[in-house]
Amino acid sequence: MSDAHRYAATPMFEILRYDDTAVVITGGAKGIGYAMACRFAELGATLTLIDIDPDLTHISSQIALKYGVEVNSVYGDVRDSTITEAAAVNAYGSEVDRLIWVNNAGIYPTNLIEDMSDADWVRVIDLDLTATFYGCRAAASAIRSRNGTGVILNISSTAGFRVGNPPGISHYASAKHGVQGLTKALAFELGRDGIRVVCIAPGTVITEGLLQKFGTNVSETDDPYVRLSARMPIQRASLPDDVARTAVFLASDAAAMITGAIIPVDAGHLVL
Repeated sequence: MSDAHRYAATPMFEILRYDDTAVVITGGAKGIGYAMACRFAELGATLTLIDIDPDLTHISSQIALKYGVEVNSVYGDVRDSTITEAAAVNAYGSEVDRLIWVNNAGIYPTNLIEDMSDADWVRVIDLDLTATFYGCRAAASAIRSRNGTGVILNISSTAGFRVGNPPGISHYASAKHGVQGLTKALAFELGRDGIRVVCIAPGTVITEGLLQKFGTNVSETDDPYVRLSARMPIQRASLPDDVARTAVFLASDAAAMITGAIIPVDAGHLVL
């Protein structure tokens, strides 16, 4: 039976299950990464979370307890390629059938060009783009070594399409454009090996990091969710779980014909 016929004959609730799947998420301790971890765990995945958050082990334990799945913690900086290489090999063991790798870790500082140091530029490019390349390479190598199947899911940004407010994100926008180009190139390169490569481009998402970054501009009567929602075509700002639900779909066989695509999750902001 061909894959196409097998998918058509499989109930949707089974297609969206991840019981025999290892899911690795970089930056999985908070925000979008944490939301994705919870959704994949809910659907039965075996998780590996990579982060430098000091609470990573506790967070992983809480997810494991809540959803009854195995959750492994890797405390480390994904700018070190040995971290991602080891995580891919360890995650994609003989007890799972496929590997989903999510390159989510990233930072979003603002530096006007004349104030941006060499170190400022390198820090963002290294974490937001180069570490994504490391994750893609590690995942592809692990899948190929077992002649297996899998999905690489990269998290970009609407800044990979166009740049608006705030100013000072030339390093970030450059990195996210790079992530989208990397996604397209690897989708072409890895497709014959049974590996799909897809990219999600979130718009502004209400995360803990965003609230901390812009907290000085938020008064007690100024709810950032309400303020951002008013700017969106569908009148609702994005939450981490909005991205997580999209990730669960794209990584599943429900999206078996989607590769090399950049999927905005932005409440329609790009159409403005």
